[in-house]
Amino acid sequence: MPSRMEYRQQVQPVETPKHHWGTTIIGALAVVLLVICALAKATVLNEKFVEQQVTSSAVSAEVKNDLNASLASYGLSGGVITTKQTRQLLKQATRQVYQGKRLHLDMSSVSNSLENKAVGVLSSYGVSSSVLSSLPTGSVNDQVSTIINNRINSEAITNLENGLRLGRLLNLTGLIISIIILMLIVMRSWFTKTLVRDFRWITLLGGLGSALLLVSARPVIHSLQVDYASFSTVINQVSNAILKVGWQMVIVDLVLAIVLWMVSLFLRGHRS
Repeated sequence: MPSRMEYRQQVQPVETPKHHWGTTIIGALAVVLLVICALAKATVLNEKFVEQQVTSSAVSAEVKNDLNASLASYGLSGGVITTKQTRQLLKQATRQVYQGKRLHLDMSSVSNSLENKAVGVLSSYGVSSSVLSSLPTGSVNDQVSTIINNRINSEAITNLENGLRLGRLLNLTGLIISIIILMLIVMRSWFTKTLVRDFRWITLLGGLGSALLLVSARPVIHSLQVDYASFSTVINQVSNAILKVGWQMVIVDLVLAIVLWMVSLFLRGHRS
C-alpha cells in the first residue's frame, strides 16, 4: 500500500518552470545584434565582398569617368583609362584600403597603354622608330601615376580607413557580447530543462526584429539615393547586395524558429 508521501506525489501535478520573458527579450536582442554583426562582417567589412561590388559595371563606370576627367584636366584626354584597367585599379585600391595602407596604385598598364597610343599617333605622321625610342615617355608615365594617386588619396579615403578600423572593433565587440549572452541563456535553459521552449521564442522574436530592421533600411537607402543622385545606381546595387545577404540570415533564423516550435509541439503532445 503506498505511503501518504507517495500518494501526494502521484496526485500532485508536476509544476512546469515559469517562462521568464525578460530572458527571452534579452536573448532576442542578442540574436538581432548577432545578425547585424554577422551581416556587417559578411558585407561591408569583407574585402572580397567589397571588391566584387566596386568592380561591377556601375561602380567602375563612375570611377572610370572620374579618373579620365582628372587626366583630361591635365591635357591627357581621349579616355586614357579603360573599364578593364579601372577594375584592376579598384581591386588594388580595395586591398590597400582594407590593409590600412596609403593608396599607391600600380599604373604601369595605363602608362603603357598611353605610351602605345602616343607612339601610334606619331608613327602615323612618319616619325622614325629611332626618334620614337628616344622620347621621354618615362616622365609622362610618372605624371599619370602622380595624378591618379593624388586624386584617390583624399580625405574621404583616410576617413574610410579609420571607419573600417573602428567598424571592425565594434563588430568584434558586438559578436562577442551577443555570443556570450546566448551561451549563458543556453546554459540556464539547459539546467532548467526549458531549452526548446525558450529558444523557440528567442529565435522567432530575434528573426522578426532583424526582418523589421531590414525593412526599415529601405527608406534610408531611398533618402541616400535622393541626396546623392549621381551615385543612385551604385547605392541601389550595393544596398541590394547587402540586403540580400541580410534576408538570407533572417530566413535561416526563422527556419530554426519553426523547427523549434514543431519540436516543442511534438514534445507537448508526447507528454499528454
